[in-house]
Amino acid sequence: MSKPSARKYQLFDSIYEVLMLAYPADFRREYGPHMSQLLRDCQREAQTGLGLVYVWLRTLLDLARTVPGEHLENLRKENHFMSKFRTDLFAIIGCVLIIVTAVLLLNYGRSHQIPSILIFGYALDAVVAAGIAGNLIVFLLVKLTNLNPLRVALWTFLIVNAVPAIALTVIARRFDPQFQLVSTVIGYVVSFLFWYLLHWLWAQKNKSAVTT
Repeated sequence: MSKPSARKYQLFDSIYEVLMLAYPADFRREYGPHMSQLLRDCQREAQTGLGLVYVWLRTLLDLARTVPGEHLENLRKENHFMSKFRTDLFAIIGCVLIIVTAVLLLNYGRSHQIPSILIFGYALDAVVAAGIAGNLIVFLLVKLTNLNPLRVALWTFLIVNAVPAIALTVIARRFDPQFQLVSTVIGYVVSFLFWYLLHWLWAQKNKSAVTT
């Protein structure tokens, strides 16, 4: 059997491009050109028409073997993305609910002068302020870098609680003789422990979910 002509090669290339549509789009974009080039090289190396038949049989068998696997892998990636998206959304909603609850509780206690709530007013103030800034910073750093989430949470909430506590200690004491230093510091310590413990528990939950 003689070697196929150039026109037949072009026909084979067109057929292979159609067959490649069986693969997921991301796979085609990444590997399609290399696979097409490999097929062309194998066709050129085929010395006879029988050799070309062997190349195409091997190619079709490879397609039948790899296409289902690539679709399953693509499905796993999509499921993982959706699962991670739901987890992130749940965490964000949880943080927002905590902050909103703290604000409502604090405003209710102040407007009705409820002593049991006002006692925790400094901590609630700190939880709200540090929660908004800290969780936003943690979310962005975790999503944009490969840093350890728990370590990011530790240093972020340490900083967002320590900086305002120090600033209030230095500035407010000069202008407000009734400034409660001890209560303010305790409030930010409680805020740090609260938010870091929350992130630690979340990290343990995610770790157990991965292992199971």
